[in-house]
Amino acid sequence: MRAAGPDAFPRSSDLPLKKGSYTFGILTTPAKDIFHSNYHLGLLSGILPRIKAAGGRIKIIMMPAKPYKSLEEIFAKNGLDGLLILTWRWIHPSVAGLIETTAHSRVLVVNDPVSGLRVNNVSTDTASGMAQAVAHLVKKGCRKIGMLHGPMSVSFTVGKKKVLVPFIDTRLKEEGFVKALKAKRIPFHQKWIRAGKANSEAEGYRVMKKWLREKNLPEAIVCGNDDLAFGVLRALKESGKSMAVIGFDDNEHAKSFSPPLTTVRQPLAQMGKDAVNILIRQIEGPAHQPVSKRYLPKLIVRKTA
Repeated sequence: MRAAGPDAFPRSSDLPLKKGSYTFGILTTPAKDIFHSNYHLGLLSGILPRIKAAGGRIKIIMMPAKPYKSLEEIFAKNGLDGLLILTWRWIHPSVAGLIETTAHSRVLVVNDPVSGLRVNNVSTDTASGMAQAVAHLVKKGCRKIGMLHGPMSVSFTVGKKKVLVPFIDTRLKEEGFVKALKAKRIPFHQKWIRAGKANSEAEGYRVMKKWLREKNLPEAIVCGNDDLAFGVLRALKESGKSMAVIGFDDNEHAKSFSPPLTTVRQPLAQMGKDAVNILIRQIEGPAHQPVSKRYLPKLIVRKTA
């Protein structure tokens, strides 16, 4: 897969459709409500206006009870020209398997970059984001730094068996966090890395309430996403204790949260817009190889750290 620099693809206005209106699919599941997840809403805020501006159509495709046997089957059954999968490892093990083993220039997945992918991918450099977060806390004098992230794997029931699919984004964030601590020569304590069962505010709250009952607490916590951070802050407020907290994403509620959340900004809207641009180019130039585009996140300093 070839990498694309920031100027490799024209902006939205530079990519009119050449051959008529195209239909773009977004594959999801009822369990993964992309219209209520702040992360997905950020991506959709770039995807939907771009498709509309191009005169294209969007089709939300729910994963059927009987899994698709191939990527081409998804295209054929839904009349698609391009396919976006926003959380490709969370839908079904068969989808993860198809993405990891099939070459397809008109499929694009977001984040969870896996070596050797032969579909298009846009992703954030999570290691850079974690390095920025840790460096900021160290500069503020913190040396006891913990982390709260989402699940390391996703569990599915296939027939009578349980199948675990590794959640790459979480693993990359944890690896980046540990590497950043070592780079700053900050002591690493495994007990200060906690995992929630989901990337949600409720899980951030639940884990932090339990964590606060312990005696030896970190001075600061880096969270795997903003929703987890919101839950952490709510638990801290109830307990009357203070701790530096940093989120990840900079979703629409981060700035207005009380107190405003310091967070690592993923350019989600731009990633969504670029994802559509990549697919338009791939549809109209079928000789192109799948493209991988990586984005540098940016630490946004507010009140929580």
